[in-house]
Amino acid sequence: MVGFEAHFFFMEQDKIFSGMAEEYFRDNEYKIIEIKLRGERGTRVLEIFVDNEGGVNIDDLAKINRDLNEMIENKLAGEDLSRLVVSSPGAESPVKFIWQLYKHIGRELDIELKSGESVEGKLERILEESNSIVIAISKKDKHKADMKIEREINFEDVSRLNVKISFSKNKL
Repeated sequence: MVGFEAHFFFMEQDKIFSGMAEEYFRDNEYKIIEIKLRGERGTRVLEIFVDNEGGVNIDDLAKINRDLNEMIENKLAGEDLSRLVVSSPGAESPVKFIWQLYKHIGRELDIELKSGESVEGKLERILEESNSIVIAISKKDKHKADMKIEREINFEDVSRLNVKISFSKNKL
């Protein structure tokens, strides 16, 4: 039964830390993408991944980290947390919310649909009213000329969406 009690204790900690983070971000321009609590007693690490429509600023992340650390220290002085890490999800992380795509208009996307179909194309625009995105897909016609075909994809049909990383100065 000790394992169950420890598991229950850490589940409760998850709820407490998540609630505090959600309270902090309620009126903040940054939004929570994911919260992870990992490690064992004495080495617990709380990771909070945040993003906003305009992109992530390192100074903002530092302030958020300080604020949340202070909040945790004041409200949960006896809790078992070794470290708090606040960061952006990273370029390789899948996009979870449609609002994260505004800063990526003009970039190439790699999309896997719930149907199993894979689609690649350049993000042209976001249609908030229909919760959809429009991408331009490059195709070759029978004369080997490049054609762009626009395709609207409902964001709810997406199982995974990544922004393709480009190091070319001419891209974007």
